[in-house]
Amino acid sequence: MRLPGAMAAAGTLVACAALVAPGPAAAADAGVFLIRDVAVDATAANATAARDRALAEGHSVAFRRLIARIVPVGAVAGVPRLDPAAIAPLVQSFEVGGEKTSRVRYLARLTFRFDRTALHRFLRARGVPFAVASSRPVLVLPVLRMAGTYLLWDRPNPWRDAWAGLPRAGGLVPLVSPAGDLQDLRDISARQAVAGEPARLRAIAERYGAASVAVMVASPRGAGGSPTAIRVSVTTHGADGAGPTFTEIHPVDPAATDGERYRAVAARAARRIQEAWKSDNLLRFDRAGQIDAAVPVSGLDEWVAISRALADTPSSDGTRVLALSRGSVDLRLRYFGDIEGFRAALRRNDLDLDRVDSGWVLRRHRGAGAKEAAGPER
Repeated sequence: MRLPGAMAAAGTLVACAALVAPGPAAAADAGVFLIRDVAVDATAANATAARDRALAEGHSVAFRRLIARIVPVGAVAGVPRLDPAAIAPLVQSFEVGGEKTSRVRYLARLTFRFDRTALHRFLRARGVPFAVASSRPVLVLPVLRMAGTYLLWDRPNPWRDAWAGLPRAGGLVPLVSPAGDLQDLRDISARQAVAGEPARLRAIAERYGAASVAVMVASPRGAGGSPTAIRVSVTTHGADGAGPTFTEIHPVDPAATDGERYRAVAARAARRIQEAWKSDNLLRFDRAGQIDAAVPVSGLDEWVAISRALADTPSSDGTRVLALSRGSVDLRLRYFGDIEGFRAALRRNDLDLDRVDSGWVLRRHRGAGAKEAAGPER
């Protein structure tokens, strides 16, 4: 029998809801629990024993790297040291690549995928705070201030070289370093970056697939060519304009080379960015709530997109479909933490949760569809 009008639309959404109804976050943080390129090299009495030893060491290294990624540095001490046998139940799967063996030696590069649910349960049981929400890419523009002159694309620029040499993976905030090619020079100058010219910043951010731009101005302090400290001022520019500016003074070794000094400061600044993000996005399991929200939908595609975005929100603790009608779905949303933190997490996934006279309304952020049509980020 053919369902008429609204019943047909509701029936379609019910079928879709059964397939993709959002539960706890799964897709967005999948990459967070993926640890790549774990190099192992072990020697033992025979090849089998060497392989077993290498895989055990790989489990330990991957676990430590994951904990460093998601747990604030001040809370890492609360994570117990586990032997490889205790780590194994927390691993969903692992892959072996670049395998080389001899009679007594084993070398390989391993990729581990940890089990999100098992890790959550493990850390929650021990009261360890952690964050699993990934930031969108941040483009870093390293501007060096020397004798009153701002340098960005000029050579030499040991500050930009330092950022270019940082490891690209590991944290929850992807930090992108510009190539310094001709197109970069056309997009923005050092003065324009420091002045925060919106059109210029937007152009280079879009080309690198970045959601925001961090202009980092480094100024050496001290007499002569051997500074004792480097002053770093950071201003972040996003879709809503310039964010807060902060300044830090980093002591450096006067006897070190320029490259060593700036690499050390860039590494500290990058760690600060990662730690600040973790602190702002900790999952708060000590508090939870739920609300009912109306979700306007124009069709099946939009409902699927909203469902996936909800599933990709780490602080979401599951949803329940309460009612369906043509053009709307009523949901019960459960979440960890407080409502404002939940709303902020939804915004990062292009969902707006707003309070209106009739109650809560959840909808896709304007422009989200256009971003998807433009293709994946670089």
